[in-house]
This record gives sequence, C-alpha cells and structure tokens, in this order.
Amino acid sequence: MYTYSKEALPNGLRIIFIQMPHIHSVVMAAYIGLGSRYEDEKKLGISHFLEHMLFRGTKRFNNSFELLQAIDNIGGDSDAYTSPEHSAVIIQAHNKHTEKGLHILSDILLGGNFKPDDIEIERRIIQEEMKQFVDVKGDYVGIDDMSYSLMWKDGSTETPLFGDEKTIAALTAEDLYTHYKKFFVPENIVICVSGNFDKELVSRQIKDLFGNLQGNFSARKPPLKTTQTGPKYLFKKSPSQTASFKLCHKAYPYKHKNVIIMLLLADVLGGGISSRLSLNVREKLGLVYEIACYPTMFSDVGSIDIYTSTKKENFEKTAQAVMDEVHKLFREGITEQELNRTEERVFSQTQLVMDSPLAMANWFGIEELLITPETPDTPEKQAQKIHDIKLDDVHKVISEIFVPEKRNFIVVGAFSWLGKKHTITLLK
Repeated sequence: MYTYSKEALPNGLRIIFIQMPHIHSVVMAAYIGLGSRYEDEKKLGISHFLEHMLFRGTKRFNNSFELLQAIDNIGGDSDAYTSPEHSAVIIQAHNKHTEKGLHILSDILLGGNFKPDDIEIERRIIQEEMKQFVDVKGDYVGIDDMSYSLMWKDGSTETPLFGDEKTIAALTAEDLYTHYKKFFVPENIVICVSGNFDKELVSRQIKDLFGNLQGNFSARKPPLKTTQTGPKYLFKKSPSQTASFKLCHKAYPYKHKNVIIMLLLADVLGGGISSRLSLNVREKLGLVYEIACYPTMFSDVGSIDIYTSTKKENFEKTAQAVMDEVHKLFREGITEQELNRTEERVFSQTQLVMDSPLAMANWFGIEELLITPETPDTPEKQAQKIHDIKLDDVHKVISEIFVPEKRNFIVVGAFSWLGKKHTITLLK
C-alpha cells in the first residue's frame, strides 16, 4: 500500500509525497507546465530545446558529463520529456541515495545556464533527433504530431510540434533564458517524490533546495480548436513499402466523468491480444503485425486513437477492416459478457499502477499540475469506478464518440489514389 500527502511551500511550489515503504527505490520527479501549447509558430520547439539544456552546465556541475556521472555514481537513472502541455524531469535511485538524488534534481531544474557552446552542441543533437521523423525526401512524417495538429490546431498539420530546422536554428541564448524564467517559477512546478523515503527529511531538503525560488506564473494556454462538423483527414505520401495510419475520435479530457468508460472502450477495441481489432484485423485477416487502441488525454481535450501499419497493397483492406469494427461498435455496442471481461482487465491494470513508484509519480504529479483537484482521484478510486459502469452508460458514450463529426484519419507512407478515395468514403 501507499500513503499520499501534499505540501505547498510559501513560494507556491507544490510537493506530492507518495510513500511506499515496502520497496527499495525512490522516484524524484518534477512536472512543469511547459510545452508546445504555449509556443508561437516562430519559436516552436523552444520548450523541447529547453528540456535538453537543463542537463547542460548547472550550479554544481560544469558540464553534462559531470552531471550524468553523478547520476551514474548513485546507480540512478534519469529521464526527461516534453509533451504539448507539460514537461517532466525524473531521477530514480535506491532509497539510500534519496538526498543525493534530490540535490541532482535541483541542480537540473535550477541551473539555468545557457552557454553558447552548449547551445550549439544541443542544437545539433536536437537536429539529429528530428531526423527520425523525416523521410528520405526530407519531408516531416511524425504521425502523432500530425494527428494532434489535425484535430486541435489551425494552420499546417505538417509542422513538427518540437520545431523544424528553421525554428531550432533561430533560437538564441536570450530566447531560452527568457522562456526558462517565464515557466520555471514555483507555482508552475510540482515536485513528486514516490517510493521508500523519510518524508520529514525529504520535506526539509526540498524546502532548503527550492524555498528561495521566486517568480509569478503569467503564461496561459491558448484554447484549442475543438469544433468539427465532419470527418477530417490527412494523406501524406512518403517513400515506403508500408502505410501507417491513425484513426482518432475526439473524446474526453483528464477527469471527465466518462474517462473511465473511454478507457474501457479503448481496451475493448485494441487494448489486449484478445481485443476486437487484434482478433479480427491481425489474427483472422493477417493484415498487420500489431494494432493498438489507446486514449490520448490533456487537461481540456482528449481522443481515442487506433494505430497500425501495413504494406501498401493491404492499406485499403486494413482501413476497411478497422472501420468495420468501429461501425459495428457504434451499431451494436458491447455485450454484458464483454463488459465484465474488460472491466476486470482495466481494473487489474489500474491496480498495477500502485506497484510502480514511477507510475504513481506520474499519476499524482500530472494530475496536480494539470487539474489541481481538491481531492486527488487515486488509482483505487478509479479501479472501483470500473465496477460501477453500466452497459447503458457505455452505449451512450459510444454514440457520443464514434460519429463522423468527431473522426480524424491520418495516413503516412505508400497508398494508391484509388485507396485514398475509397478510404475517405469509409470515413463518412
């Protein structure tokens, strides 16, 4: 079991404590309200660039080598990522190194050093990172960014959310420092410590490390475009032997009352090896190697996404098979037996979150940052809600989500003109 508690420092920084005394490790994570949703087109990618720069020179370490060696010296792991509306920095180590881990986390977050040589090195690294989303012609083919832009943004759907060569090349030390000072302020940061640790000692150390951090948060996320009157689609030709596609239906954001039903429906369609899509598109028809359905959620919007990839000649058949399953779900719903079976799967998966200090840190840290609930929605509360789901409620949610006016389809790769035409017809 675990114990949850929360503390707020006088400067506004929030601390979440998830005590799990039965394990050996501790996760020390910072969640920051920072991402592409706060960026204008000319500076797309600056939040991702800033995330990279955090691991360059800090107050105690002259360069990234010293910092990364300090993490290795405690047998720890580090990670960081940037999503559209939040970023995270994570240190995981044995609980005997909690004090050192927290000190390293503060070094990363509070360094704020943007040396010209470091910027140029990191710029090259990011440009290399970007190449994995570019085809042999040099065209951008990041399907996740494309689906996000198609559903929620105005303007080009082929602009990477983490910027392109032009925007990354134009970013300066002053740009990065200004962005850093704007977002790395106490009220925009949540520190979550999860695992086996002494709460009193950790609380005291975080106060010592972060208590003097100052600044007010004034940035606001521009609203996303949610209005849609019919299916939207994007077909991107790319030299390849395969076609990858995502079928996305607009659904619910974090903490919507129907999110738990959305999770259940994603599992029915493509959550497990016995799910409808896996059985019918892979096992019976042999059209794909893997196919998945999963929820994508933000603070104010969300979707249920189906993703797969298949060879060029099977693209139309695969799209037809996927749409057949969606149409069947819309027409017939699910059975009581299917509801019970899927409830148990989703219940078990939710319970398993409580076995992982990292999963628990993500659960409570992101919820606190994006939602700030008066009372947190714990994994066990979510698990219990699953058993309260009624079949009529499931069918109501199906009728709300799986309709043409919430449908978005993105294809990247090889396909024929006729396959494109027939697929567009399927979407309607």
